[in-house]
Amino acid sequence: MNRGRLENREVKVFNLPKHLSEVWTGAKQAVWIKREVKKEGRWSIENAYFISSFEGFAQLYAYGIRSHWSIENSLHWVKDVTLKEDASKIKSANAPPNLSVLRNCMLNVFRKNKMEEIAKNIRLISNDIKRMIQLST
Repeated sequence: MNRGRLENREVKVFNLPKHLSEVWTGAKQAVWIKREVKKEGRWSIENAYFISSFEGFAQLYAYGIRSHWSIENSLHWVKDVTLKEDASKIKSANAPPNLSVLRNCMLNVFRKNKMEEIAKNIRLISNDIKRMIQLST
């Protein structure tokens, strides 16, 4: 059970034929994941496919893929939804990646200081330079 959902996952790993490494340089394995999710009484089934230059086993891939979603949910979602990074009108030259780095630094400082409510904490310290410096040291 995960967030009110019942999930079943099946993972299979296949070694790729050598001729595919010519098309996808370094590709060694293909991974198939079947996700069955029951949410609000309804089942859905999703198949996902991955190509890897790594040689591993099903449990390792399953863990790695789940870990990826942890990153997606704890970083990218916050940046997209709370910080509205995708809606930014700043598009020229190096400004977007530089601002992204600053946002990552801010999120790391907040998390280091156990400040999980990002929007609230931005409002609390946005005009307090001394507090910002204290948090980052």
